This record gives sequence, C-alpha cells and structure tokens, in this order.
Amino acid sequence: MTEEIPDEVAALVDKMASEYVQSEYEIAEALADAEGPLTLDELVEETGYTERTVEKRTGTLEDRLGGEPLFQRDEDGNPMLHPVLARAIRDGTDE
Repeated sequence: MTEEIPDEVAALVDKMASEYVQSEYEIAEALADAEGPLTLDELVEETGYTERTVEKRTGTLEDRLGGEPLFQRDEDGNPMLHPVLARAIRDGTDE
C-alpha cells in the first residue's frame, strides 16, 4: 500500500502546475517520471528543451523548491525529486 500524499505536497504540485514557468514544470514532470536522477542530456532528451534552458530552469526549479529534501542531487550532481513529490506530480499528471 502506498502512503497518502500530504496535503502540503499536493498543494505544492498544484502551485507548480499553475504558477511555475512551463519549462520548470515539464522538467519536474520528467524527473518525477524517471523516479531517480537524470543527467542533463537525459533531461534535454525527455523535455525537448535546449541544454541551456534545461540548465537554467533546473537551477530555478531547485531554488523555488528550496533545495533538499524536495529537490536533491546525486553524487554526480544529477537532479532528482523527493519520492513523495515525484509521486504527487505523477498522480497529478495522470488525472
């Protein structure tokens, strides 16, 4: 059984979908779908944005989410989302 998504996380996902720049949210969706870290090249491939856009928007997404624990990086610096946030984004895009 999967745990419930906290109301605060669901509200954050709603805010991300409505207030964040579209490219930021699409990067978050790609990270959520990956269920783990993605390299810059993988994010470029998944989103269709340029490397420059992905680098910039990944940085602003990290800033908006306040870094850890919601936005994390692996030992190689590749971005990933907290599993609960990732699941909330996936659940929100499935509706």
